[in-house]
Amino acid sequence: MKITKEIMEKIEGEARLDFEWSDGRVVDAKVKFFSYRGMEEIITGRSPLDALVLTPRVCGICGHAQLMATVNALENVYKINGIDLKVTNKAKKIREVTLNCEIIQNHIKWLYFVLMPFLYQLEGKEFPKDRSLEALHYASQSTKLIATFAGQWPHNSYAIPGGVVCDPTYVELFQAKELSLKLASFFEKEIVRGDFEDIVNISSFRELMEFDGVIKEIVDILERHHIAEVGKAHDRFMVLGESSLFKRGKAIKTVIKSVSERYIDEEEVDFTFAKNVIYNGRYYEVGPLSRAMLRKNPLIKNMHRLYKDALINRIIAKVMEIAYLTKEVRNLLEDIDINENSYIKPPVKIESLQGKGIGFAEAARGSLFHSVTIKDKKIQRYNIITPTQWNLGNSLEKGQNSTIKEALLGLKDERVVSIVFRSFDECSVCTTH
Repeated sequence: MKITKEIMEKIEGEARLDFEWSDGRVVDAKVKFFSYRGMEEIITGRSPLDALVLTPRVCGICGHAQLMATVNALENVYKINGIDLKVTNKAKKIREVTLNCEIIQNHIKWLYFVLMPFLYQLEGKEFPKDRSLEALHYASQSTKLIATFAGQWPHNSYAIPGGVVCDPTYVELFQAKELSLKLASFFEKEIVRGDFEDIVNISSFRELMEFDGVIKEIVDILERHHIAEVGKAHDRFMVLGESSLFKRGKAIKTVIKSVSERYIDEEEVDFTFAKNVIYNGRYYEVGPLSRAMLRKNPLIKNMHRLYKDALINRIIAKVMEIAYLTKEVRNLLEDIDINENSYIKPPVKIESLQGKGIGFAEAARGSLFHSVTIKDKKIQRYNIITPTQWNLGNSLEKGQNSTIKEALLGLKDERVVSIVFRSFDECSVCTTH
């Protein structure tokens, strides 16, 4: 038996993966995060509204999701104090547009700067830099769309309890729509070549393979190296955030049930700064595949019948989510009524309230959880649970494998280990908040 210790880069930060081999196969795996940043401690003792400025600094890739989880938690404090904040549909839709755009830019960067270079290594090739640079250009269109409403990206704080602080004009809405059309055109000419409306309505794997583009290229490489069906975990999925596109709940295979935050548990691990997260004693996967399964996306449902929660499904769910989110952004932009208020001032200041508020948001990598306890005008306690904590937990009990360990067991090639590991799109920075 041998142990391989590999520093995993290209994951937004870095981690170390220790995996044991026996008879040429992975028989155990541990993920270790070595940095600690203490964001929760920095937030504690401050004014509640300070969290809106601090939590977006948790990460430079998904800081916008951190903001949304924070504002949801603060608005929940009002709710538990019997105050129903009147957040307008306009504000809700703008928030959703910007969060969707953050997910889109992340997925594009992951696809062209992480996944494709690793797949090309299997082929003994180098992924063309001009293709990565073109993808980066289109990812920037998504962040420009965020900045149209939020003023900047990353690290904005434009969402506050009661709404948003922007008041877009018809010109800005038009500019946002134009940017969303550019995202759709990138999907049409590069990712899945064809008419965008046809692409978002693909309902089967057979139909998908009739289109050319990056997805076809990915599938060909996976099948050529016989790794399409590797990387299966527990076939258990979790979605905690909700929007017009995402549905909250859990699924074991295809059986969908409701969820409650009271069953979420964190547990410390002595060899890493990342805590484990389990739901009712079990490990669940979060992220694009989970979201597609919970909303019963026809394409992913069809692929699940073929491949379950294998590597190929995890990849295609993430890549196709770019299209679904782009379509939803366009729909939301069309529905925004600029004559509505962007912000309705809460009847009382949040500093005068007490209690524990919880907030969820669907980040690029999966479900994000924030909780804030306010007492005596200050934040008494702040807690963050990130998607990577769900997906990259470490098994503590015999016979209860974490999601990542289950996905890696039995693999024979270190290059394939790297690809399966990165298919979860880990974020070391968020996890060591």
